[in-house]
Amino acid sequence: MDILLKGMAKEEPLLVVGLVDTETVEKARSIHDTYPTASAAFGRVISGAILLSSILKEGQRVILQVVGDGPLRGIVAEADWLCRVRGYVKRPHIHLGLKDGKLDVGRAIGKGFLNVAKDLGLREYYHGNVPLQTGEIATDLAYYFRVSEQIPAAVSLGVYVDIDNSVKASGGFMVHALPGVSDETIEYLEERLKGLLPVSSMVLNGLGPKEIMEEAIGLPVEILERRDVLYYCPCNKDRVLDAIVALGEKDMEDIAHKGENVNVQCQFCKTEYAISQEELLSLLFKAMDLNKQTEG
Repeated sequence: MDILLKGMAKEEPLLVVGLVDTETVEKARSIHDTYPTASAAFGRVISGAILLSSILKEGQRVILQVVGDGPLRGIVAEADWLCRVRGYVKRPHIHLGLKDGKLDVGRAIGKGFLNVAKDLGLREYYHGNVPLQTGEIATDLAYYFRVSEQIPAAVSLGVYVDIDNSVKASGGFMVHALPGVSDETIEYLEERLKGLLPVSSMVLNGLGPKEIMEEAIGLPVEILERRDVLYYCPCNKDRVLDAIVALGEKDMEDIAHKGENVNVQCQFCKTEYAISQEELLSLLFKAMDLNKQTEG
């Protein structure tokens, strides 16, 4: 079972989040048939979205999007307050080999932007975006926190892809410095984080979220929250039909006039939905009636 833990350092004003999500990232890899470099990048974005979801309240969700000029083009992950996550990568069949012994995620993503959209239950989403600093995701997320939310934070993410292309380890941690933290503590953390093992190595070595949190800051942690993590897509046929209606009357007419059934595939979970001609015509007539009532 994949787990996210949220806690406080017992001796310092530090909020710490630890995550192990190997099963979730492996499921995402399997669904989207990603190649190794794409798997590593996709997994980091998924883990990043889950870490972001740790600060959400009930009913809220967050969308993390990375857009770059590298061969992957773009990655999206969406997570809700329950740590249920889903996502997709625009070009899943990308593998660039190694750089300094690691999968070259930065080159696969390239130059671009990291975008965060939060559904906080208000009329409009909160939006924030920053230029990518490295394309390695973790440093880009830390930069986003500092620039867009004025929160000093350290973020680490790691995905280990085995020779059979499966994800054998995935996880991450996030450390927020809260008001009142001393300059000495910040300096200590900066030095400690430089010498840490990669998160993927910690997970491979059997460390759980709490051990990762305490390894990150070198201090005991008091756990405040525990959430199970899973890959989850809430799509269903009714939502697909609603999406077709949202295309508008003209586009619906064009589809219906082809006289063929339509197969629609969910971008997030690859589930296919067959929409019959009768269903298409029924949706079209309903849309036309609604438009007449609106105009009247």
